[in-house]
Amino acid sequence: MNIIRISGKAYKRLIEHLYPGDNKEAVAIALCGRAEYNGSHVLLVKEVLHVPYDICIERKGDLVRWPTDVINPFLEKAQKKNYGILKIHCHPGGGEFFSDYDDESDINLFRSIHSYLDDNLPHASCIMLPDKRLFGRFFFSDMHSEIVHKISVAGDDVISWNYGIDYSLEDKLQERNLQAFGRKTMLTLKGMRIGVIGCSGTGSPVIEQLKRLGVGELILVDPDYVDFLNLNRITGSELKDAEQKVLKVDVMKREIEKTGFETKVKTFARSVSDYEVVKELSICDFLFGSVDTAIGRHTLNQISSYYLIQLIDMGVKLEPDGNGGIKDINGVVHFIQPEGSSLLSRGQYTSDQLYAENVRSKNKDGILRNQYLAEVNEFSPAVVSVNMQVASTAVNDFLARLHPYRLKPNHEVGAIYIRFSDVVSYSDSLPETCNAFNKMTGLGDVEPLLNTPNLASIETAS
Repeated sequence: MNIIRISGKAYKRLIEHLYPGDNKEAVAIALCGRAEYNGSHVLLVKEVLHVPYDICIERKGDLVRWPTDVINPFLEKAQKKNYGILKIHCHPGGGEFFSDYDDESDINLFRSIHSYLDDNLPHASCIMLPDKRLFGRFFFSDMHSEIVHKISVAGDDVISWNYGIDYSLEDKLQERNLQAFGRKTMLTLKGMRIGVIGCSGTGSPVIEQLKRLGVGELILVDPDYVDFLNLNRITGSELKDAEQKVLKVDVMKREIEKTGFETKVKTFARSVSDYEVVKELSICDFLFGSVDTAIGRHTLNQISSYYLIQLIDMGVKLEPDGNGGIKDINGVVHFIQPEGSSLLSRGQYTSDQLYAENVRSKNKDGILRNQYLAEVNEFSPAVVSVNMQVASTAVNDFLARLHPYRLKPNHEVGAIYIRFSDVVSYSDSLPETCNAFNKMTGLGDVEPLLNTPNLASIETAS
């Protein structure tokens, strides 16, 4: 599958440049990181050059001619890092096709690019239509072209366009969902590949909802098994699962397949900080994080930034009263997008916690399996209702970004807080950016993965 991804902020800047209001074609060039896995090739927009209008040789309503030597600095960077080159221009008069002039200019441009780079890797050309939809094609070294199957925008909203792939719905099973969201949204869900990391308290009810919404494929990650400590909050789990120490991901897979909604499932009984897990998540369309460690949250935020994937992180905190009871229960749902703030900048973990966990992870005792249980000093508090409310808030936030139904616009909802003792929930926009993570935007596959030594490929490690 050929895929292109762009951050929401880069997409907005691109719209402003390509559609300045003069009804003439304009052009931009993007430098792209790459991701490759299981037959998919992804171009990830990391830097964009808006070709100035005044240097264009000619701009009309149906063509733009521009000096191609402006991309030379990008070619030098691409040669050093195996980056991709993406050309984007507009059709202000409409027309979902590449014109004869587009064909001629693309062939000349990409023949030169392939000759200069000699990397045997694809580059791409896209067109933005007046409704701001993008479509495009990949050009390979032998100059044959292929359709871009999916183009995604990772911003405040969940935006994607699928081409050349037909998805069907079982109307009888999805009748009520179709009534609520419509066929277009349900087909989008059918075409989505969503990763859920952590399959216990909040993760399992998220999975329960996503499968019944008809998500096409779920990638489930959790190294742990069902036991008597977590049996009370894992949906679909049974007493025999705890007795036999069945893996959580296996329980989730079993329950998904029993439902019969045709959702594909791939499971990994491993940590998110695993090479193959990172590669698998890199080609997901969306991520849900239900982890309670700094390492887990940090890794997920890295994947979000490197591969331009939106992330929802869920958290539940029980505050002890010092007398063996609980004085307060809080839940939070964080929405993370590339080029935005991070879980680190929002205080969901600290650098000190990350360092301490990395040190402890090298010890045989490892990291405590459930931090909030340790804080409360209870072995198995009855928090299933709390977890389910937080999980439902997370899925509803996801749906609102896919199919806007809230009165408040999505850019004003960066996090949703739930204070159970006060019976209130409220949102915050959290608009500030995180310089540390923004440097990772669109880098894609690097060696080692995520610039993390323990994620070096087998070839490099040996």
